Amino acid sequence: MQNIIVGTAGHVDHGKTCLIKALSGYDTDRLKEEKKRGITIDLGFANLPNDEGLHIGIIDVPGHEKFVKNMLAGIGGIDLVLMVIALDEGVMPQTTEHFEILKMLHIKEGIIVLTKSDTVEPDWAEMVEADVQEMVKGSFLEKAPMIRVSAYTGENIEKLRAMIIDMVRECGNRREDPELFRLAVDRAFTMEGFGTVVTGTLQEGSLSVGEEVVLYPQGRRLKVRGIQSHGKQEDKAYAGQRTAINLLNIKKEEIHRGEVLAYPGSVLPGTMIDVKLSLFKSSDRRLKSGDRVHLNYGASQVIAKVVMLDKDIIEAGESCYAQLRFDEPVVVKKNDRFIIRFFSPVVTFGGGIVLDAAPVKHKRHDEAVVESLHIKETGETEEVVLLEIKEESRRFPMPEVISAIMDMSRLQTEFYLNRLKEKKKIIILSDGSVIHMDYWKLISDFASETLKEYHINNPITEGMDKEEFKSRLYEKFHLPDQKKADVLLAELVKRMIAKTSGTYVSVKDFNTAYNDELTSMRIQIAKQYAAAGIEAPPTAEVTNSFKDKTKARQIIENMHKEGALIKLSPTTYMDKKSYDELMQKFSEFMDSHDQITLGEFRDLAGTSRKYAMQFLECLDKQKITKMVGDARILL
Repeated sequence: MQNIIVGTAGHVDHGKTCLIKALSGYDTDRLKEEKKRGITIDLGFANLPNDEGLHIGIIDVPGHEKFVKNMLAGIGGIDLVLMVIALDEGVMPQTTEHFEILKMLHIKEGIIVLTKSDTVEPDWAEMVEADVQEMVKGSFLEKAPMIRVSAYTGENIEKLRAMIIDMVRECGNRREDPELFRLAVDRAFTMEGFGTVVTGTLQEGSLSVGEEVVLYPQGRRLKVRGIQSHGKQEDKAYAGQRTAINLLNIKKEEIHRGEVLAYPGSVLPGTMIDVKLSLFKSSDRRLKSGDRVHLNYGASQVIAKVVMLDKDIIEAGESCYAQLRFDEPVVVKKNDRFIIRFFSPVVTFGGGIVLDAAPVKHKRHDEAVVESLHIKETGETEEVVLLEIKEESRRFPMPEVISAIMDMSRLQTEFYLNRLKEKKKIIILSDGSVIHMDYWKLISDFASETLKEYHINNPITEGMDKEEFKSRLYEKFHLPDQKKADVLLAELVKRMIAKTSGTYVSVKDFNTAYNDELTSMRIQIAKQYAAAGIEAPPTAEVTNSFKDKTKARQIIENMHKEGALIKLSPTTYMDKKSYDELMQKFSEFMDSHDQITLGEFRDLAGTSRKYAMQFLECLDKQKITKMVGDARILL
């Protein structure tokens, strides 16, 4: 079922509220002050009855210039606008201002409604129509239907209602994926027996009773107790509906107008946004880099500092790329529209579109930044997704983060990620995170260079210790945690950039190799251990006989891995042949004895107590023997 929001726009006292009452039978002036003064101060809402089964909500927004910020809160979520102009006054200052806002917000459909037709002569009405046609020339309203009505006499009210219904049928449905749920809070109040209720226009997505939502920018998780739309209790609300949401465990005082309820993780609040800014052609103001402005988006009004990225000043009708910086987090998404008002005096003079809701801080006049924003503004979706992944790769974003950045559903995101993966432009790591192929090249190049350098310095060592290698990755790429290093190592192995063996990492085609110098050293070391026999020397004693002690130690460790030396302790190795001969004597002795003492083994080996103890302790560590009293038994 279609859920459409129709909004009014126009100068104060041009009959917007009376028109809605005539169309819907509902008086949207709900505040005492509004009744007293006869103008709409805050937002009013009504439903348009119809026999088509369409859900059509009408927002009555204020027209008085002091209440423009409230008008902006309502106008931002509409599908169809009724541009209301009273025939007795014609085009007025707020008519023009509202019209400029509608264009800036890219409202696409509308009807020009000329009210108070009962108060003027036909000739005057035709003059007003000509003025209006001149105003809307070249805009989305240039070919819009125009109709004269009178809420007092009822002239053409039914015809206008039918016209609205016909145009509503042509309006497309908004996206209803649950993970896109977003509602800007324009009212919060307490309802007896229910508790806290918030209202707003459900911009996109859908929401069900019992679901969890997050109140941004607070980041507070809340549970939905109940939903009301179009005056009825509902189990679910959809994009395009005026919605009241009953929330658990929060007081109305803890919720502020302009805050946003959204699906968990679907928005990225921040204190900076990248935008395309434009000034109204009708503005008599200019904007300089560094100026502060009032920014209106959704139901919020905040103060922003404008940092222009490609210009220094823009005049009426001009545009620029800019970064808006705030003192507190704002909650927007890519492609959101906003309005800017001069800081002082507060005059509406432009607006723009959000290009990046979570950027890094930019320097001015950086060509790469300007080119990136141009792509984000004009590029095809796939191109923009790839660019966002490239810029976010250093953070190893998960698909849901890409969805939040792009304001896309999970299915959409998955579609583009798979396409980019097939084109070998991105890599999806084993933990689901996504990186651009350029960033992967940085990682793989670093890994290859690190390992190759290690192999040059350690040609006979099987490879770098895994933990050391992962620590190097962690430090170089500022990884979020050590687990990410495991993921990257797994990808390096999968892509045959590296290989692992036990606790070692090496480049894929590495094999230990001895040059002439190392071969000569190995022969000398082997002779030393063979000459020492069972009286194995400390490792330091062997390495001290060489100028390059590091290489000597590497050769000893390599000989141990190859089986030429047996490790008796962390500081001592024994020649394999001598070890085997001594083990043979030990085995033969134990074949006819239940145990052996240190003295017996010393005599058996024909060595000193020191070397006998060294050997027996090695057998204990290997769990071949066990000390019982003063003797050892076999395990």
